[in-house]
Amino acid sequence: MNLSRSESLRRIPRISWVRWMIVIIGFIVFIAVSFVLYIRSADSDYRQAERRAIAIAKQQGELVEIDRAELHTWQENVWIVSGEDALGEAWMIWERETELLKLKVSENVSKSRMIRLFADSHGGEKPNRILPGWFQGAPAWEIRYWSETGKRHEAIDFYSFKDGTKLKTYELPTQRS
Repeated sequence: MNLSRSESLRRIPRISWVRWMIVIIGFIVFIAVSFVLYIRSADSDYRQAERRAIAIAKQQGELVEIDRAELHTWQENVWIVSGEDALGEAWMIWERETELLKLKVSENVSKSRMIRLFADSHGGEKPNRILPGWFQGAPAWEIRYWSETGKRHEAIDFYSFKDGTKLKTYELPTQRS
């Protein structure tokens, strides 16, 4: 059976449209996969360093369970790994290029206690972020918050990890949006 000229013209765009949709969907999938692979490769050095820090904390620091591993960058890059030993005791380990420092959390200022000390000294205000860090050659807590001078600038306070005393405050020039 022969199709009339008008019927055959109507069928061609339908086939062409399906092919174009397949090409477009294939291109979108290609872009998505490429993006994911790019992100994974860009993050791979950091993840590799994190795995190495965790391995050191388990081998040399004798931790059996790891809670967190964070890279703190201020005066130098320091990996801070927190976790528990075989007895269930909480520890934090600061991994510097030249040394490994392991401190028992219960004998120092914990994160929750540091948040309470900060809130007491800042009128009940909660920090934006609190991280363990390394400041002036010793373990510290880094607390970022909106400064009390107009709430327009962020500030960073460093507190001693051992006793919670304030070490230094930095006012950041960023504007709150």
